Amino acid sequence: MATNAQIQTSQGDPALTATTGSPITGTQSAVDAGSNLLASATRLWAIRARRGVRLELPAYLSIQGTWFIAFGLQMVLFPYLITNKLGLDGTELGIANFALAGPSVIFLLIGGVIAERAPSKPLLFILHLCAAIPALGLAYILATGQLTYAHLLIYGVALGTVGAFMMPARDAVLNEVVDRRSRVGSKLTLQQGIAFATITQFGGQIIGLTLAGYADKLTRMPTWLGGFGIGPIDSWQLMSLQGLIVGAGAIAALFLAMGRRVKTGRVGFSGAFGDIAEGFKVVTSDARLWSMTLLMFGVGVFVIGAFLVVLPIVNRNIYGLAGDGIRDMFVTFWMGAFVSSVTLSVLKSIQRPGRLLLSAQLIGSLGILPMLNLIPHWGFLMILFGWGLSAGVSIAMSRVIVQDVAPKNQLARVLSIYQLGFMAGAPLGAAIMGPLVDSLGPHWIALVPATGMTVLIAIVAICSPIWTLKNN
Repeated sequence: MATNAQIQTSQGDPALTATTGSPITGTQSAVDAGSNLLASATRLWAIRARRGVRLELPAYLSIQGTWFIAFGLQMVLFPYLITNKLGLDGTELGIANFALAGPSVIFLLIGGVIAERAPSKPLLFILHLCAAIPALGLAYILATGQLTYAHLLIYGVALGTVGAFMMPARDAVLNEVVDRRSRVGSKLTLQQGIAFATITQFGGQIIGLTLAGYADKLTRMPTWLGGFGIGPIDSWQLMSLQGLIVGAGAIAALFLAMGRRVKTGRVGFSGAFGDIAEGFKVVTSDARLWSMTLLMFGVGVFVIGAFLVVLPIVNRNIYGLAGDGIRDMFVTFWMGAFVSSVTLSVLKSIQRPGRLLLSAQLIGSLGILPMLNLIPHWGFLMILFGWGLSAGVSIAMSRVIVQDVAPKNQLARVLSIYQLGFMAGAPLGAAIMGPLVDSLGPHWIALVPATGMTVLIAIVAICSPIWTLKNN
């Protein structure tokens, strides 16, 4: 047994103390090591989370880009197949566009409810895959030489149905992406996020429109570009490309977060109608929201109806052009929209978004009046470029106003109702413009959208707070 002197000597020896240590010191070291490990893991997790959040915006823009490249291809190929491939007129083109846009009227509101209830990542993944099926199916029909008008109507209904669920799901996600980026220190504003999405939309459409213009025809570049020829590319190959590109958007969707899910206390299909009714109550109780919805309905009737039906007939009957002419006029229009969207993207906040919106729409509506006279093709394209400049401002500002005003827990439903105004107006406008352009001719028809939009803009400016709306 050790004596007291021996014990005291052992306790006082620094070398011996350093070698053996004490239970208290060892426990503290373990606690410190554990704390350091936890802090390191927390930092690594935070870095990983920030990296994931920063990847979301490029992923979202990729989703936007793949959809609208495919949409640009469709904008040329669909009317080209009807007017040039099958040789049909404005009435048949109007009915076909009604089939393409009509499902949105039926399914868009349900799409808004599903966008709130379902996680955004798997929803967008599935929708992009579903959008590829009609395009690939039509490509097979074209490749085998069996195309009929009925096939195009079936294609239109199928793709229009997928689009009805896609629009509110995709548009509502942007608000979440911007919000999550702001939490990790990003200075990106909602207006800039919408501007980037709009730039991607227009840029994607321009790419798709350009590619589709080579359908079944050789296009020769101007001499200052070398004078080389591109095409012809078979229309079935371009339709296959459309399906593959929109399907690729499913891969980009995998890089999104699962997203917010709204719980309203209602479940099942019957509960969806209660959610829709609640969304309508929100829109009708806010003058800013219902006036924007009304304005978009007018755009659908007067602008999109003319855009989808009148312009392809002008392209064929006045200028004697085919798919390349449809490409040129649509590319010119969306190039104008692209330019104005890029300009808006450098501005963090516009103080009077409503005033800018209404002014742009009025300028665009009155700017098409020179089409009442027979003008050279370059003059026609200049009108379309100016129309596109106005459209870019109009689309971006309307999205900013609605996404900023709408309650965040009802955003998808409000967006679906807002888009319903646009989508319900588009097939109605297409159905009206088809017979009108056949009876009045492609010149006088310009009076219809110009007059209709001017009257509607005046009503919204006088009877709603949009003109005086001011950002904080």
